[in-house]
Amino acid sequence: MSRIDTAERVQLRRERGSALLITMLVLLLVSSLAVTGLDRSEEESTSGARLRSTTQTLHAADSGIQLVMSRLTQSPPDLSAFDVALAGGASVASRARTDSVPQDIGQAGLGTPAEGFALNLGAGVTQMTRVYTVRTTAVGNGSTVELEAKLARMSADAGGY
Repeated sequence: MSRIDTAERVQLRRERGSALLITMLVLLLVSSLAVTGLDRSEEESTSGARLRSTTQTLHAADSGIQLVMSRLTQSPPDLSAFDVALAGGASVASRARTDSVPQDIGQAGLGTPAEGFALNLGAGVTQMTRVYTVRTTAVGNGSTVELEAKLARMSADAGGY
């Protein structure tokens, strides 16, 4: 009986050693999966913050285009340069990304009435369409976005500006 007890004890020790080894391997695997998951979570958070910053800056650049559109409706149109600080630390200016200072809005040329529109201004009245190329650059939260648009202003009297 003593011999059987000794053989059983040796077998039990081997099983305990194997169970400990398997438990350690499973713990190592679960730990590595947890670290990988945390790393991926951090990458996605950083990527989301970058996307949010770029989207906010894109909206800021678009607001510069909207500002120029509203200025073109004035008579005479306001074609002066602008550099506006926005909420959240962003800014938008009438310049290309490579320019160091804001630029006045320049006339790109004369155009024809927009497609689909017919103008009957009466005898002796001329119609003029002036085309402007507008560049706005917005900077904010580590992102820079440059937008360019062609805007047209139609008027019955081309003189005076």
